[in-house]
Amino acid sequence: MASRFASLFKFAGTAAQEVRQEYAEMKESSGFSIIYTPCTDGTIIVEAVSDGAADIKAAFPATAVDEAHILYMEATELLRSRVSLGQDRAAIHKAIEKLFALFRGETVPPEKSSSPRASAANAPETMFIPNPGKKIEIDVDGVTYLRLPVRTRLITMEDTAILPLIEEYVQPRVKPGDLVFVSEKALTITQGRVVDMSAIKPSRFARFLARNVGNYYGSTDFRGFGHGTGLAMQLFIEEAGYPRVFFAGVVSALTRPLGIRGLFYKICGKRAKSIDCPMSFLILEYAHSVKLAPNDPDGAARAIEKLLGNETVILDANYRGAFSLGKSTRAISESFIGKLFRDNPLGQSDEMTPFCIVRKAGDVPAR
Repeated sequence: MASRFASLFKFAGTAAQEVRQEYAEMKESSGFSIIYTPCTDGTIIVEAVSDGAADIKAAFPATAVDEAHILYMEATELLRSRVSLGQDRAAIHKAIEKLFALFRGETVPPEKSSSPRASAANAPETMFIPNPGKKIEIDVDGVTYLRLPVRTRLITMEDTAILPLIEEYVQPRVKPGDLVFVSEKALTITQGRVVDMSAIKPSRFARFLARNVGNYYGSTDFRGFGHGTGLAMQLFIEEAGYPRVFFAGVVSALTRPLGIRGLFYKICGKRAKSIDCPMSFLILEYAHSVKLAPNDPDGAARAIEKLLGNETVILDANYRGAFSLGKSTRAISESFIGKLFRDNPLGQSDEMTPFCIVRKAGDVPAR
């Protein structure tokens, strides 16, 4: 992975400081190389090059360097993912074409499933299966819990309420005493709080702040853009408010040299922190989208508890940690949530597991 990122300019800034990149690790298996080319006039060309087919391209002006970075990253990850799932070259070619079309601003018809994993949406009697590289059991303060991921079909903007999805996928599996965790992404989609990147116009202030976000872009520690793009930071500012963000930036600048970190996000709040851009690397319907924070997550959690009879948390989790955006009860502490989901067992790629049932090991056998 390091070879793809090490030479790219770390921050979303001046295109002249970037260099041509080529990702060819999956060429033999997928048929494609992904090439990132900064041009002398400041534009950027991202291409999927194949020996047996016409090149697939997307061009970006210098002001859209963030989108060029994102497409390059998503295209390389898509190749890795589809090859690992055993897709043939024709299917991979179709997915690459769709991804590039999205970034060219074209209208792309939806597929029955944007991810090969979606076909595994399980019936009530099906075993809970952990995501690749993740464990079901975890010890929290001396107690062993089972984290049971619930796979679903693709949740789309046509799903305008979270409760029908809970009824379909969670209710048949949940037991008395279980805790229910709901991905904030699923709730956000059902509320229609998804924005296409093309609708966002980053301000100079947003670009300045984004350049100082420590997401390790360009290093082996990179896991995601976070708020390190002008696109995400603009929505972050709009969510938290300019005065609050400006104050948080000043405090952060003064305290960071003292070794104090994290105050920027603490001051701006959870809602702004939960904004994701891009929303997904591998689910094509959301590859060119930004996710806002869900509205009234506490109310949603209480509605789900009323339906199921189980305490519920609206969860925001990633590789850096986990926290709640909403809870049906204050009895579930943030410390407990952070420990329970510290390894992000639901994933943040194309796992299609937006719901998780948590129960104590031995209380009720996992089905």
